[in-house]
Amino acid sequence: MINSRKSTEKFFQNWRFKMVVPYLVGDVLDFGGNEGELKKFVHGEYTLVNYDHSAMEGKTFDTIVALAVIEHINVPEVYEIFKKVKERLKPAGKIILTTPTKASKPILNFMARIGLADKENIAEHKHYWTKREIFDLAEKTGFTIKKYKKFQIGFNQLAILEHK
Repeated sequence: MINSRKSTEKFFQNWRFKMVVPYLVGDVLDFGGNEGELKKFVHGEYTLVNYDHSAMEGKTFDTIVALAVIEHINVPEVYEIFKKVKERLKPAGKIILTTPTKASKPILNFMARIGLADKENIAEHKHYWTKREIFDLAEKTGFTIKKYKKFQIGFNQLAILEHK
């Protein structure tokens, strides 16, 4: 029997990967990358960091990705993390992030309720970021937004940040 929750989550993960793969350049830090599923798309060195940030110490990266991660972290801590990873990003490097939009909250809650999404994962969402908040995050942590777009019919968003 197929686990619909896992199938749905894999579908949305693959959609996120499809959105970011064109921007993966060089050595990549996958911040909050679960089990490293993104690794197969990386052509340079791949570093996975979940809770233990020591793996990124002493390294610099061309690309840092945070896919479906920042919504799980308290807002003030996200600002601190972005300041920290800025030091690990090469001068011409980019941060690629995806996060659900505020419009997705009732849909994700419904999907969790009927078993199409992981209830614990959705319950861990601490904040649904707006476009304005993402631009503010970039500005206050020393980045500029190179690209911003919504996808998944407006329920998810992609931002690419560069050094100012």
